Amino acid sequence: MNEKKKLQSLILDIAEEIEKICEKNGIEYFMDGGTQLGAVRHGGFIPWDDDFDIAMKRADYEKFIKVCESELDQQKFFLQTGRTEKYYCFSFAKVQLKGTEILEDFSKDVNIRHGIFVDIFPYDNLPDNIIRRYIFLAINHLFKNLLWTKCGYGVSWQKKKFSYILSRIGGSVFSIDKLKQLRDAHIKKYNSVNTEYCFNSDYPKNHLNNLLFLRKKKYVFENKRFWGFEDSDNFLKTLYGPTYMELPPEEDRKEHSKYKINFGDYQ
Repeated sequence: MNEKKKLQSLILDIAEEIEKICEKNGIEYFMDGGTQLGAVRHGGFIPWDDDFDIAMKRADYEKFIKVCESELDQQKFFLQTGRTEKYYCFSFAKVQLKGTEILEDFSKDVNIRHGIFVDIFPYDNLPDNIIRRYIFLAINHLFKNLLWTKCGYGVSWQKKKFSYILSRIGGSVFSIDKLKQLRDAHIKKYNSVNTEYCFNSDYPKNHLNNLLFLRKKKYVFENKRFWGFEDSDNFLKTLYGPTYMELPPEEDRKEHSKYKINFGDYQ
């Protein structure tokens, strides 16, 4: 088995653990991003890709995080969030496979665990008013940058940019924990009201219609089955445009930037 196939196999093991916990506890999840695209277009992983993304509305996400305290196999997996690791700057969670390591260029020097992982993205409501939405997203962007730089993320050329240095200076006023607290309160601000769209605060350009989360169906993914959006056409057009079923040019078929993979206990 080559390196990519081995990595995909281990990622599927993580995804199955997440699926098992969700099914047992009535937690709704959906394949997200390229994972849903892979299921529809390839029946599994996009051939040149090797990640697995899951979407949850905020209430299900918080329930999942809580349930993992008692039901995640702690001998095999680790739940990584901003609460479990100080220098983890993102608002989404990762379920990592213990005894492995995958170092990505932008985070390889950050003092966090770096196990092979599956991403779990919470989706929060966006304000319907265009002006409020613009301001809301601008503040989200500010918190994202302050935490990114304060926790030490970024490749060497990014860290030399004036904007990076300025963000580090601005973030020095607050502790990491305080910034996370402010960020989390901000992105949940509109969850108590009904709105048309929701978003993933770490990838805020994609605005999903909340109606998408009302219907789901199972898709074949490799030799497994996972829940995805029933209206996958709407979802995939929102993210990738109307030609999402067409393969991109070969020069654009790029995987995530990886620095090093260590399969450790799973050689």
